[in-house]
Amino acid sequence: MRGHGDETDMRERQGGGRPAISGTQFIDGSGSMRGRMSLSASHRDQRHPVTGTGMGAGPAPVDTPANETCVVCAPATLRLAEELFERWNAALQTGDADRVVANYAEDAVLLPTVSNVPRTSHAEIRDYFLHFLEKQPVGTINQRNVKFGCNKLTDAGTYTFRVRDGSEVLDVPARYTFVYEHRDGDWKIVHHHSSMMPADDG
Repeated sequence: MRGHGDETDMRERQGGGRPAISGTQFIDGSGSMRGRMSLSASHRDQRHPVTGTGMGAGPAPVDTPANETCVVCAPATLRLAEELFERWNAALQTGDADRVVANYAEDAVLLPTVSNVPRTSHAEIRDYFLHFLEKQPVGTINQRNVKFGCNKLTDAGTYTFRVRDGSEVLDVPARYTFVYEHRDGDWKIVHHHSSMMPADDG
């Protein structure tokens, strides 16, 4: 018959020097925390620990905001879409490429009307407008569809540009998409696609 001291020695051996919990002889008390995580938790990578695992310092769990802040959505309306286009159109009429570029975010993408080259920086967007503004363009919305999101607004439809080509004045119908995002207290264009309407096959 074993004495109380023998049972204590066995529990200590099971726990790697720490007393073992009775009935848990197959649990390694000296194993790492990750070795004792649930199956679903073990399938998560180190960058996305599960809440409450006690894994110590590192990125915040996936289901807990890192700084406990909430996102505030700026108001977005149809009137806002109209005002943002009017601001951009008014900048065109100044003839100042820098005034036009100021409407675009730093990482904006422009797929322009009369160029096959995508513009993905302020410098490239400015280069396009330096030439386009020589035509003295004035835009008029013909039809628009507006979609709203949190700090995001999409305005897509058709417009007509009145431009000058030498002594001739031309009306150029085109399709457009403006995607705006609210950043640092202002709405900026993050994506702008404009293409001339295809020829009428009918």
